[in-house]
This record gives sequence, structure tokens and C-alpha cells, in this order.
Amino acid sequence: MNKLNYLLLLFLSLFVLMSVVVKPKSFESYFKLDIDATIPEESLNGDFQKKQNTSFDIEAFTSALEIEERELTASIERITGWTIEVEEYEDKESLMDDFRILKSRGLKAYIQYKNNEDNKFVLYVGPTMDRDDSRDNLTKISDLTRFSPKIIPYD
Repeated sequence: MNKLNYLLLLFLSLFVLMSVVVKPKSFESYFKLDIDATIPEESLNGDFQKKQNTSFDIEAFTSALEIEERELTASIERITGWTIEVEEYEDKESLMDDFRILKSRGLKAYIQYKNNEDNKFVLYVGPTMDRDDSRDNLTKISDLTRFSPKIIPYD
């Protein structure tokens, strides 16, 4: 037998010996221990309490929320369409294979060269005017596990 077998046999025998010799503690013994579980009170300085006592202006908060909502709505209204970014590729053969798969599923797939990066291509599906249409297209390719698609605004 090799050393590993001897080591495993030794480990197993130590385990059996320890389980026979050592008597486990009962759960009730932990209840018998006198443990001080009180949380000590901490005194706070008066100045610190005054600093923490700030007033809340509900009108300013409401107006800030309305402004933020208007800006968000305006930014969404400026978006002219939606597209699905399917995957980035360096290999043209796998790019074309996946392009053909998406086309065979009846999707409008297109390819763009990625700016500022050498030999990078991006495969897209779309564009659509409505985000819900892009979500429908996303469900059509959701069973293809090799993709990690995401919906993005169309440029």
C-alpha cells in the first residue's frame, strides 16, 4: 500500500477512536453557564445629539423627486429605439455562425465593428422602436446559453 492509503487509514482510525473516547457536551450544559448578555448603555454627548437632530423638509424632498423623475422621463423620451447587444467577437467564423443562427430564428441581426479596439465585432438584434419588442426578441434567444444579451439604447 502507498503512503496515502496509510494516511487515510490512520485518519479513519483516529476518527473512530475519538468518537468512542470523547464524550460530547450536552446542549443543556450551555444553559447552565452564567453568561452576561446585557448590552451596556453608552452615554452620548449633548452636542452630538443636537447635530443628529436635523429637520426634514418634505417640500424640498418632493420637488427634488419630481425634478429627477422629469429628467429620467426626458432621457428615455430622447431614445429613438432599442437594440439587443448579443455578444462581442474576435473570431469572424463564430461571429458568422451565430449571425446565421439568429437569422434562422427570424430575427433582424446585424454586425458592427467595435470602435477603438482592433479586430472586435459586436453582434446585435434589432433595432426596435418599442422596448417591449426588444424584450420579445430577447426571449427568442434566451434558450441559447452561450449568449449573454442585454437591451441597450440604439444609437
